[in-house]
Amino acid sequence: MWLIKTDRLDKLELEEVSEDIPPRYAILSHTWGKEEVTFQEIQTLSRRQWSRAVSPKVSAIQAKKGFVKIRKAAALAAEHGYSHIWVDTCCIDKTSSAQLSEAINSMFRWYKQASICYAYMEDVKHGYHDKKGGLFHLLCQHSRWFTRGWTLQELIAPEDVIFYGEDWGYLGSKAHDEDVRISLAEITGIDVRVLEGIIQPSEVSIAVRMKWASQRKTTRLEDMAYCLMGLFDVNMPLLYGEGTKAFIRLQEEILKGSNDHSIFAWEAPADDSDEALSGLLAESPHHFTDVRNCRPMPPLVSPGGTAWGMTSQGLRLALFLLPYWDLTGREIPDEYNAMLECAIRFGDEAYQSPAIRIRRLYGDQFARVDPHTVRWMATPSFDPSDNLGSYEIVFVKQKPAYAVPDFMVSYSNILEPSALPFRRSCYITGVWPEQYWDKDAATLRMTRPHSDRITGLFRFHAPSISASTDFAVGLSRKPGGSFAVWHLQRPSTGEPLYQTASSVNGYLASMGQNSQKPTESPDWLLHPWEKKPENQNIKVRVEENKVSGRLYYFVKASLEVGKHSSNQYTISSPSPNDNYTHYTDYDRRYILSFAPSALGGNTPIPWLDEDIPKLPEIKIDTPILPKLNAGIPMLPELDGDVSIRPKLADSENRPIPTFEWPYTFAFKSFHEMPCNFTLGIWGPPPSVIESMDQRDVA
Repeated sequence: MWLIKTDRLDKLELEEVSEDIPPRYAILSHTWGKEEVTFQEIQTLSRRQWSRAVSPKVSAIQAKKGFVKIRKAAALAAEHGYSHIWVDTCCIDKTSSAQLSEAINSMFRWYKQASICYAYMEDVKHGYHDKKGGLFHLLCQHSRWFTRGWTLQELIAPEDVIFYGEDWGYLGSKAHDEDVRISLAEITGIDVRVLEGIIQPSEVSIAVRMKWASQRKTTRLEDMAYCLMGLFDVNMPLLYGEGTKAFIRLQEEILKGSNDHSIFAWEAPADDSDEALSGLLAESPHHFTDVRNCRPMPPLVSPGGTAWGMTSQGLRLALFLLPYWDLTGREIPDEYNAMLECAIRFGDEAYQSPAIRIRRLYGDQFARVDPHTVRWMATPSFDPSDNLGSYEIVFVKQKPAYAVPDFMVSYSNILEPSALPFRRSCYITGVWPEQYWDKDAATLRMTRPHSDRITGLFRFHAPSISASTDFAVGLSRKPGGSFAVWHLQRPSTGEPLYQTASSVNGYLASMGQNSQKPTESPDWLLHPWEKKPENQNIKVRVEENKVSGRLYYFVKASLEVGKHSSNQYTISSPSPNDNYTHYTDYDRRYILSFAPSALGGNTPIPWLDEDIPKLPEIKIDTPILPKLNAGIPMLPELDGDVSIRPKLADSENRPIPTFEWPYTFAFKSFHEMPCNFTLGIWGPPPSVIESMDQRDVA
């Protein structure tokens, strides 16, 4: 370690000493200002001879307020007989990450082994020289020194701390002035016995020690953890830039050497949601502000002990779980009061222990919920034979998440319209929330379900009928952490998807329903959401599907031809050809469907989709094809021959029928516009279509 020699106050020379046998030294505790002196600047002052070029720089260093502060402290140390003094601003080479890490990990020890500590309160204007410290509380209670994170260990670690005001007037001594100790205890919340050295900080619960730091601040967020390492007797590397993870790492290190459950008894700032999931470790010492002074209970000697450890699945520990009841007395499935093994004593047989609310996410994965509340309950016996509760091994990740099944969309629904093999196909045009949509995998990644709103929204379009539908999905939790899917659907209005999501969530709220039991929209809604739509032309199905043992929900949209009404969809024209004539300038899309009932006995038709609905049929009787049923939405007058011819098309050379109706028909549209068509209908599977003349493929 580096120390400043006190024999030359004009130069303040640095000296490196061994920590094993250091000289008797004083140490300074203070709050940093804008004109502090660095390690390199003190080295400049330590040079034996100053050149003319260096002299102006030396003068600038000596003019700094920080230099005046160091020289005053060094003078006090020399006056009290100490040959060296340590000051954090200039005795650490902060340009070296290794030296900085070593110093911060050693700082509590350096303050503890110092012969005396001088605490300089530059914002305390009036010194008070009564050794009993009578006015210490009045003069010092608002000093910035009591608000900084680093000064906490600087107060606790040294055997004695002597306080000085702005003009270096004496304010009092921690070791020798009882009134000062009492004032310090009142200002900081630290047990006066700790200040007296009667008990060690390690004898105080983790939660209470965290409470001492809960109202303090540091310039760097990470330092709020690093300044507490000595107080909890842990060491860890410094990783500036990790933010709140530093405090999480600190608690993980503390847990390696302690079985004190009070570390879990923190309360986060209140918010409006009960749904937030949390880990068991606090993100800031501020969460311990209101912790009560509970004492850890002795460890159990019976099986079911509380040994814990960090794993890839989170913090593993055994917790005593009691059922959780809400305010109405209803037991909530998969939720528990986890009783922490620490207690407050109220009488000979009266104890209370803190309980935190945890929820089973799935399997042995749990999370803390309602993290802004700690319940105080009568301390149980922690004996499972009482049938009130039992121990369970739980795993809790610091950032827990539900194991929510993803929604995978059928690849037949993600092709562009030009690539669609069938005119009755649908394709997806939008997904909400967009940031969770994996386009390559055609999968909507789920984060967590919501109790009062949808989880995802899909928009499908059928180009052959120029129609779109919006399909909203939600998940409701089932006991054990599994989920049930529900959905709502309506014709798309074309509005942006985020507005559609807002619409369905507003519908759920207006109905007074949560998303677990959605009901049909009232008739007065302009665009009603329906749980089981009866008159939708686009049918969307959701089915459970397991991939490598993992559950997914498979979403597939298809055109339900049987639901078409004549005023919406009639006949879709084939590709333009010489025989096709459109006698009007009115542009309308049509579709023609068919439902063959017999093709020459038992001829197989392996390529027909089983879900093709049958339209109202027209029977065509010919000697060649006795009962071929063709369904056409509007009944035209047929004029032409009907023929069928077999074709070997599959790998096993089984006959797959291809059939053609070259006919002309005419009908009048709703606008009284005559339309004449000549078209051919082909019916082989897509693989066969590719090798055929597609001129007339509908």
